[in-house]
Formats: sequence, structure tokens, C-alpha cells
Amino acid sequence: MEEKMLEECALYFRRNKAYTRMFTEMKKKYIKYGRLTGQILLKNLSEAECSALGAVLGTSLLPGDFAFSVSRLQAALDETKYCGVEVEALVERYFDEKILSNSQRKEEKMELNNRFWEALLREARSRFEKDASGILWLNEVQEQRKYGYQLIVREREKSNDGIKEVIMEVCSALAYLSRGNGNGNKNVRLAVLGAEITKNPHYFDRQNAAGRLLLSALSFIYRVEEPKVQEDVLALYYMAGIMPDDISSYTTCYGIHFYEGDSEHEAYRYFIEKGEKYVLTLSNLSRLTRADSSRKKVFIIENQMVFSQVCDEIGGEEYSVVCTSGQLRTASLFLIDLLLKSGCKLYYCGDIDPEGIEIADRVLARGSGQIFPWRMMTEDYYCSISDEILTERRLKRLDKITNVQLRELAEILKVEKKAGYQEHLIGLMLEDIKAIK
Repeated sequence: MEEKMLEECALYFRRNKAYTRMFTEMKKKYIKYGRLTGQILLKNLSEAECSALGAVLGTSLLPGDFAFSVSRLQAALDETKYCGVEVEALVERYFDEKILSNSQRKEEKMELNNRFWEALLREARSRFEKDASGILWLNEVQEQRKYGYQLIVREREKSNDGIKEVIMEVCSALAYLSRGNGNGNKNVRLAVLGAEITKNPHYFDRQNAAGRLLLSALSFIYRVEEPKVQEDVLALYYMAGIMPDDISSYTTCYGIHFYEGDSEHEAYRYFIEKGEKYVLTLSNLSRLTRADSSRKKVFIIENQMVFSQVCDEIGGEEYSVVCTSGQLRTASLFLIDLLLKSGCKLYYCGDIDPEGIEIADRVLARGSGQIFPWRMMTEDYYCSISDEILTERRLKRLDKITNVQLRELAEILKVEKKAGYQEHLIGLMLEDIKAIK
């Protein structure tokens, strides 16, 4: 009987649109405070609302602002045939939903989240070893709310089971990569990885949740910031042994010998014989097994114009020079690693500004004892100094430099606040290169 009366009462108010604002404001109050008490304020009442509210509350109302207490509405209901109907229950039946306060919603969301992670980790632990990369990643995601946590939350709201399956596939990809791609091969193309794990070559494409989560997981494994630009993405793939289907990453060489197996690559050998520079894409490099220099010394130049000028001045002599063209592309990193494996000593020269020193710091960190700063000392800075004033924001980047020699250079830049450029050092660079026997 009580249930029937509650439904009749809700239907009575639903039939008259003039009560809509009253119920909407009561719902808002309950959501905000978790209880329905105190005053309900209705601004700019219409004549229809005055008539409707006046009929319930037993008073005459005029258009304008009007406030009434919830207890007054309850007392008014108790004077009708709907005596016994609670206002809170009436509001829920009016909207035909269970109304939760903000704190209740938060608690419910936390409970759902906890249950999701319990089920997810339980399934992951049943499928992978306890010290597997995927398990370690998921533990970090849950505990620190990093490395893909927000993406998982968004995708979970769309489909619990859907994102759970995506995460399992990412963990499978990590396991596949840690095994050497299942066949001892160091590198695997991104499309092949997708096909091997899911039968879908586009599964780990970056526009998909799986692709973005794979990058988040790899960022955790290699302890780097999650990449935001294309070249950082390619660098992270490279660290993980993934070859993206991409030819946009390239490096430019002069006098570098390349090998396929035990045989020297004839095309690049021909460029050396002709005294010409040549470009290699990441795709080209992925098929090569070795890179070497006849003098075991390679000069790496950041600036394209300086590199071209140096190559022209060398005059066909077989010196080894590489151009990274500014920010380090993955192809340049790949080449640097090949040269290091061949026992070459590398000498890196970049612009003496915050960005150039930052790049040099990254290069030198790849080969302790084999890579050295070149023409990036104090005296070189004063030979190359320009009138360009460095902003404090750019100078702040120097705080992260780790190489001892470059840190000393960074401190001088902070004092002078001016950039130095390679173009002023071309003559000295040529002397260094030609002095190599």
C-alpha cells in the first residue's frame, strides 16, 4: 500500500510541469549535502509555479523569489491523502532513480575501481610470471596512478571487460619483447608485434588505446617520461626493440662503412669512393648489421649546414662524419649504437646553447668512455659566442645536465646568458678532423 501511494504521489507531481524546478532543486541539495533538509530557494517563480506550489503548501504566492523548508513540504504532504510519504523517497521516485550524494558517488566509484583492479591483477597473475614486466607495470599503475592510469580509467568507464582485455594484450606484448621477440631476433616491427599478439597488425597503433598503453608501459620499464612527440616515441620503440613502420627518421653520413652480415654494403661503399654524403633512414639501418670507420674515429655534427661545409672542405678524404640534424632522431641513435659496437670513438659537437648542450648530454650518456664532447669547451664557447640573449626559461634547461664537462659549460652560459653557434668553429673543426691519421 505504501509503495502504491508513493507512486501515485510521484505521478501527481510529474503530471504538472510547474513542479519540475522544485524537484530539481531538491535533488541538487541532496546530491550536494547527502541529506534533504533546510531551505529550498526558487528564484523568479512564474504564475503557474506560484499556483502549483501554493496549492501544496496551502498559501498564496506571487511571482518572484520564494524559499520554503523541506520540513514544511513534509508537513504539507502529511495533511493530504499522501500522509506517510517521505520527501526524500518522493524525490527518488519522481526521477525514478536512486539518488546518490557526491560523497556516496565517490565511495561507489572507489569501490568499483578497487574491484576492477583486484580482478585485473588476479587475471594478470594467473597468466604471467609474478616478476613479468606486465605485472610490475600494473602494480606501478595502481599504486602510483601513473604510466597510463588515467587512460585506463577513461576506457573502463566505456567498457570494463574491453579495457581489461586490452591490458592483457599489452602485457603479452611486453612478455614477447622480453623473450627476444620469441625467436631470438632483437627487433620486431610494430605491425608484426600486433599480428603476433592479436592477429591484428594495427592493434598497437598509437591512435588506439592499446598503442598508447604500450607506450606507457615501455616508459615505466625504461624509466623515461611518457613521450609526447614523434621522435621521442620512436626512440622509446628503439629501446624496446620495436621497429615502427616509418621512414621519417633518418641520419646523414660521410665516410661510414656499413655491412650486411660479413659483407660490406656496396651502395654505401660507392658513396665513400665518390666522396659524397648519403642519407640513411631507420628502415635502411634496420637491415644493416655493422657500421664502422676506417680510422675508428667518427665526428658527429648537429648542424646540417656546418656538416655540409665540413664535408665539402674535406675534399674526398676518407674521414667519418655524421649529421644528426638537430634533435636526435632514432636513426641517429641506432647508428651511434652500431658504431660503438665496432669500437669506434665518437666526438660530438653541437651548438652551445641550452638545447644543444641538452642534446650533447644525451649523446654522451650512451657511450661512457667512447663518446666525447668536441669543440664544446669554455674556449670554444667564447670563440662561438653570439649576441643572442638566452631567456631564463631556456637557461633553466641546463639544470638537468649530468655530464661533468658539460655542466661546467652550462654554468658559464648561465653567467654570460648568450648562445654560441657551430658556424664560428668550422675552421677549428676541420683542423681536428684532418689531424686524425
